[in-house]
Amino acid sequence: MGENNSFIIGQYYPTESPGHRLDPRGKIFIAAVLMVLSLLTTAVNYYLSIIAGIFILLVLSNIRPGIIFRNLKPFLILILITALYHLIFSARDTVTLFEFYGFRLTEGGVYLAISFSLRVLVFIGIAFFISLTTLPSDIAETLVVWMKPLKKLKVPVDDIGLIVFIAIRFIPVLAEEFDTVKKAQIIRGVEFSGKLRKRVGNYIYLFIPVFQSALRRADDLAIAIESRGYVSGMPRTSYRHFQFRAADWFFIFLSVLFMALAYQYFG
Repeated sequence: MGENNSFIIGQYYPTESPGHRLDPRGKIFIAAVLMVLSLLTTAVNYYLSIIAGIFILLVLSNIRPGIIFRNLKPFLILILITALYHLIFSARDTVTLFEFYGFRLTEGGVYLAISFSLRVLVFIGIAFFISLTTLPSDIAETLVVWMKPLKKLKVPVDDIGLIVFIAIRFIPVLAEEFDTVKKAQIIRGVEFSGKLRKRVGNYIYLFIPVFQSALRRADDLAIAIESRGYVSGMPRTSYRHFQFRAADWFFIFLSVLFMALAYQYFG
């Protein structure tokens, strides 16, 4: 985690908590159901109740509220873009709240802007909870277990699991590399403040070395995997064997009940 109490999606938060002890299969199953339900409604009250539930889960996972809010800042741009899109283009045939130089702010546009912004926040919260409380290897192993029936169709399930694991692990690595290169460019006199066009141009000085570093790491990783004897398609065993406990069944029951009530009364 680091001393600055920062994290990103894909980074595991190593601590002891009820959320960390839950079976990854149960957490990912609930996350999948929750995302599907969130796509079937635009009710603001439903999203607010779900966000409150996710926030409680994060707090119970020993992640302090201040850290949660601080690390949501990078996603505010995405939420803002979502809100502006719906304010400008959605529900143009609804009641006009006010008009300014030809721009009409409609009642439906405001509602959809709030609704879809909250939906994005729900998905971000789900991603935070799963990635912060579940080891990347457990996430990949869960997906492999669920996709086992596809082996009969010659789908390389184990390879897909390995790809997912590597992708998740590379997110914080590349983020750290990006931060290191940015600090190095600042020392060399590159400024990342000022006009938007100038900032965008200066960020090119970051993407090129980070991309080059990613290619180098990918090549080293391929050699490491090959040297360890990994052969695609060969039968593989699992280091960890998951087993549902009473706490896992209670979590699933409580989560399903909460989602059902929220969708019934607010969805």
